[in-house]
Amino acid sequence: MQIGLFHSVQWPEGSDQADRYEQALTQACYADELGFDSVWLTEHHFSRHGIVSDSLTVLAYLAARTSHVRLGTAVSVLPLHHPLRLAEAAATVDQLSRGRLDLGIGRGYQPGEFRGFGVDIAEKNDRFAEALDILKQVWATDGPVSYSGTYWSFEDAAPQPRPRQRPHPPLWVATDSPDGLARCAAEDWGVLLPQGTSLTVTAGQMKRYAEALAGAGQGPGRARAYLARAAYVAPSDAQAWAEAEGPYKDFLGYADTLRRATGPDAAPGGRSPFDLDADLRDSALFGSPETVIDRLRAIKELGIDRVMLFLHLGGLPHEKIMSSLDLFAREVLPTAREL
Repeated sequence: MQIGLFHSVQWPEGSDQADRYEQALTQACYADELGFDSVWLTEHHFSRHGIVSDSLTVLAYLAARTSHVRLGTAVSVLPLHHPLRLAEAAATVDQLSRGRLDLGIGRGYQPGEFRGFGVDIAEKNDRFAEALDILKQVWATDGPVSYSGTYWSFEDAAPQPRPRQRPHPPLWVATDSPDGLARCAAEDWGVLLPQGTSLTVTAGQMKRYAEALAGAGQGPGRARAYLARAAYVAPSDAQAWAEAEGPYKDFLGYADTLRRATGPDAAPGGRSPFDLDADLRDSALFGSPETVIDRLRAIKELGIDRVMLFLHLGGLPHEKIMSSLDLFAREVLPTAREL
């Protein structure tokens, strides 16, 4: 099983942005030292939910501070980016990291982010499709490309630099819809699954993914799915839940307020990646090393062999996160490798 780290760099009330960034970067570099497989950053704007507004810039910094972890976006919100600019920024990180970039992409779901950039959230699916079409074209062509679309048009553009991984870094798409999973199966793209769902919901998502792979003439061995999970490891289950449950509930509550429309004329937000009705004990990896290993084994039985851990929870102290990382690396990671 591959185990990564997932970060949004939240900014809780009363905390300092510089401290939060330094702590998150320290945690990411420590994960590299401990032998974790990857570090993923998510993009957010205009709120305390996450202050990584430009994940590729932060990953470029981490490319110089780390040596072996894969560096991923989970996700870059395609409708909010000019695709040519994103192509160049992603290729830059891929070059600086010597080919360690994984590009996760999604449609976005928070109305405030779209309003802030003057983009109609109702256009997000069409914008996503057009941006992805542009990325595919410019990465498949060595020379200049011209494009005339609904949202972006350009002539004779040849984005530079070119990615180190050819034709482009591995693509991962945040989706669990039958159409989205079918596209991923047909194109051999990876799938990013929501972090806040119960295992029962996740099992249904993986069933749809298996059906999509079969429809593309591929077997289950071709599955590439990353599951994000809130995680916290302590010497006992009781201690883990006592220390992590409150900060995670604070995070979930704030995330849901951002998803909701904020005015009578506001467009509704997209579907939240968090199932607020789910039993946290079925959707979070909180517990002793033995308990977390059992939970990872249950995830592996669904056909998922990649998990990214969301440890930077709300106001959870940095020292406790570092302790959890260390305990996970010593007592969970070796067994997870064998699952």
